[in-house]
Amino acid sequence: MPTIMLDPGHGGSDPGASQRGNLEKDLNLSIALRTRDYLRKNYDVKVSMTRTTDTTVSLAARTNRANRENVDYYCSIHINAGGGRGWESYIYNGPVSSQTVRAQQTLHKYVMSVISKYGARDRGIKRANFHVLRETKMPAILLENLFVDTTADLNLLRDKSFLNILGDAIGEGLARALSLKKLAKPKDPEKPDTGMYYVIAGSFASRKNAETRSNMLKKNNVEAIIKTTKVGNATRYRVQAGAFRNKKSAEQRRNVIRNLGIKDAYVTTDS
Repeated sequence: MPTIMLDPGHGGSDPGASQRGNLEKDLNLSIALRTRDYLRKNYDVKVSMTRTTDTTVSLAARTNRANRENVDYYCSIHINAGGGRGWESYIYNGPVSSQTVRAQQTLHKYVMSVISKYGARDRGIKRANFHVLRETKMPAILLENLFVDTTADLNLLRDKSFLNILGDAIGEGLARALSLKKLAKPKDPEKPDTGMYYVIAGSFASRKNAETRSNMLKKNNVEAIIKTTKVGNATRYRVQAGAFRNKKSAEQRRNVIRNLGIKDAYVTTDS
């Protein structure tokens, strides 16, 4: 089964571009989640993501993870700024495979065939020396999905139905670019590829702080373990407070933890 990594740009302490309270990091994540769900529902493919919540992830951590997991294709999702209008795609401006070039052409053509009907302009197929394109070992693309600081484009980006159409178009464009096998019967896109939903009650640079959080949960009869992970070159200690096959059960556990005063508890499909 081929693997695609979707990379919603920015996140956490890095909001990206913004206009009148509309943050690039939030729009990127909305589009990427919709693309993930479209692919999972309709195609025989594993979809991994660099983030599924509003968390800070460095550029190095994104590309290191893609290379470590040896994914087949990397797609970085962004929103443009600078006063222009329209949609554009980028691949690396250095040596790339013929597959990288063909995939960009196929994806770009399909997405524009959909969103041009809503007034989105085609800014063209481009190349650039972006970190996520240069440092990934697999074919990679970066998409700039309209301009947050242009009224006409922002009106589209603020329309939830358009974001869904855009996310689906990117998903279908990826499927065509990579010749993915279509499922005979659509499946539940909410089901994670791992089959599990994990409840996270904090991520810490210090193991001592993670142990304090874990002990606090245990005193309140909430199971907790500490899992070590890498974010770039830094070690992080995540407090995992349960793993469930049912999303509703995971959300119930998350709510219990939030009621204890841990407001940043969340559910993720990434172990």
